[in-house]
Amino acid sequence: MKTKAPVLAVMTFTLLTAPPVLAGDGEPMNSASVDLNGDGKPEAISLTWDEKKDEFVLKAGSATIRGGTDGNAPPGFVVVDIDSGDKRKELAVTTGQTDYDKQQHLYAFDGKALKAVGNVPALTEAKGNGIILSDSWQGFWNRRDKYALDKAGKVIEVPQELYAVGVEATVKQSFPLARSRTDKTAVATLAQGSKIQVLAAAPTGAPGEYLYLVKSASGLLGWATTKDLTGKTEGLPLAG
Repeated sequence: MKTKAPVLAVMTFTLLTAPPVLAGDGEPMNSASVDLNGDGKPEAISLTWDEKKDEFVLKAGSATIRGGTDGNAPPGFVVVDIDSGDKRKELAVTTGQTDYDKQQHLYAFDGKALKAVGNVPALTEAKGNGIILSDSWQGFWNRRDKYALDKAGKVIEVPQELYAVGVEATVKQSFPLARSRTDKTAVATLAQGSKIQVLAAAPTGAPGEYLYLVKSASGLLGWATTKDLTGKTEGLPLAG
């Protein structure tokens, strides 16, 4: 049964400017005074939690927007400047409790209303160039996604065919590497005790499932399943 976190105490902050968010920058807060739409007038911002509805309530000036949670109060919001070339700054509210379900809900204020502009798993890097780099843990590697602002001011994902992995492991039980993602013919059979490099991951279409491009000790490239890598190798940085 989920337990509901107590409503966080409201803290008062005054922020006239907000620097770009980088990994580890900016502690979540529940209130602030920030100019969000670039008119030179700071908006009073607050984040509270509606326990009965399991929703957070984000306010900026006279505008209000609600968002769903997992039954726990968000730790707060942070101010993000996704594009330093425009006048606005964005608000990000975190929901989720694990590496797999955490989301940053992004909102912009146009002077009248708060509007949702997109979600990202994490604000790993946002330097003000209109791009967010976002990492999410996939069991033994970090998937890095790129998001960018479109012409409408929405944050959209920039698709990748492959994701960089870059980890090493030792084969403890021999298994084959497939010639391609669709052709299962073995291009190599990995020897027990040999070292391999997991170079990249390709989504299969099923949620959270990948095929992995692997380099053998002899320099051959082929594809392996998650099951083979996690069950027949050792040394992968698997999270407890």
